[in-house]
Amino acid sequence: MLETAIEAARQVGQVLLEELGRSHDVRSKGLRDIVTEADLMAQDKAIDILRARYPDHDIWAEEAGQTPGGASDYCWIVDPLDGTTNYSRGYPCFSVSIGLSYRGEAILGVVYDPLSDQLFQAQRGQGAYLNDTRIHVSGVERLIDALVGLDWARKQDLRSQMAQVVAEIAPRAGTIRSTGSAALGLCYVAAGWTDVYFHFLLQPWDVAAASVIIQEAGGIVTDLAGSPWHPDSEGCLATNGLIHQAMLRLLIRT
Repeated sequence: MLETAIEAARQVGQVLLEELGRSHDVRSKGLRDIVTEADLMAQDKAIDILRARYPDHDIWAEEAGQTPGGASDYCWIVDPLDGTTNYSRGYPCFSVSIGLSYRGEAILGVVYDPLSDQLFQAQRGQGAYLNDTRIHVSGVERLIDALVGLDWARKQDLRSQMAQVVAEIAPRAGTIRSTGSAALGLCYVAAGWTDVYFHFLLQPWDVAAASVIIQEAGGIVTDLAGSPWHPDSEGCLATNGLIHQAMLRLLIRT
């Protein structure tokens, strides 16, 4: 199943690369929420591959919703284009995210950056890898030394809340980055490139694959109250584990 996820991610990434330089049909789904024809083409490619290999598995994709396959306990969780705003503007940061859950628990994940040909992958109990190299979270122990990743929720009230949190974190952290692709932002924690990533409102397809990768790399993924992340969770906090409690205290306080 991991090999299928990798193949699907790479083929979807190729679709995105082929469409990248073209004019896009951009449609609004809501406030700060858009979809392009590339999202739909990429999603069709992913579903075709997964359905051909595992016709009885459920598939939960961002633009298609949840489609049952049969009497299976497996569900593929797919974001064919994470970072649509970046993609539509030519900003070079977007990814493909494909996770698989078994009875509600994420068991494998693949996140692919087609521009850099960086493929993050993990399956439960087997470690996390970037292409063929084993990856681990960082050993940073203090927030003042940490590189903190975050992205901005679309909702207006959450934007204001995030601004307050950033004002609290900025003087206490080493520095702050935003990618515009939550799946990549999370995987950067797994690779040890950043030490923290958090977001106030993410969907299951944003987190499912990367959550396995982070945990297999030695990190921790929770909601913003500190409970283990679950597909029903709204917010997400991922860290190297060493500064998780410090981040939770800041988030809860604000």
